[in-house]
Amino acid sequence: MEKSIIFDLDGTLWNTVDEIATVWISVAKKYNIEIEEKNIKSIMGMTKEEIINCLFKNNRKLGENFVTECQNEENKYLEKKGGTLYINTLNTLKKLYNLKCELYIVSNCQDGYIEAFLKFYKLSHIFKDYECSGRTGRDKEYNISIILKRNNITDAIYVGDTYTDYISAKNNDIDFIWAEYGFGNVEERVSSIKDISKLIEYIDMNPKKA
Repeated sequence: MEKSIIFDLDGTLWNTVDEIATVWISVAKKYNIEIEEKNIKSIMGMTKEEIINCLFKNNRKLGENFVTECQNEENKYLEKKGGTLYINTLNTLKKLYNLKCELYIVSNCQDGYIEAFLKFYKLSHIFKDYECSGRTGRDKEYNISIILKRNNITDAIYVGDTYTDYISAKNNDIDFIWAEYGFGNVEERVSSIKDISKLIEYIDMNPKKA
């Protein structure tokens, strides 16, 4: 079996709201800024530019400095301590890898964030490639297209938890599976999974196209 599966990260493979809240609240004290966990949850999955527009539209310079420092500290923290994985994530990824699926990650995170995830959980050998807005400065739709082109992928599934994920997959003409346990709400009629381990069942029922 050979199937290309591209994963979102936040809200799909792990939940780092608590870990990021710890980092942001610590950095916020240096800037004399009040940040609540609900604010952090609301910006999960956003690009850096979107976060600044959402939380600091009246002071973009402050937002740029603050978010940059927070993201740098996030990478260091997560590389050492990891995040909160969703149930069966590691086992499922390893099973998919053993089934000869080609695994990828595309996220709206900063540069270094995916690397922290891969390093902490020792998964670098499992994922063939990854891309993020922090490296390209572009949105998820574009970054999915980069992965597809760079790896000569003609048939793929994107697994994500938000409507943006769904649209990004749809506009790249690839299948989509909704991780409904994550942060988003997909109103379109799409495939869904309550547990990431059901990906294996999905792959078995939807073999790679000829």
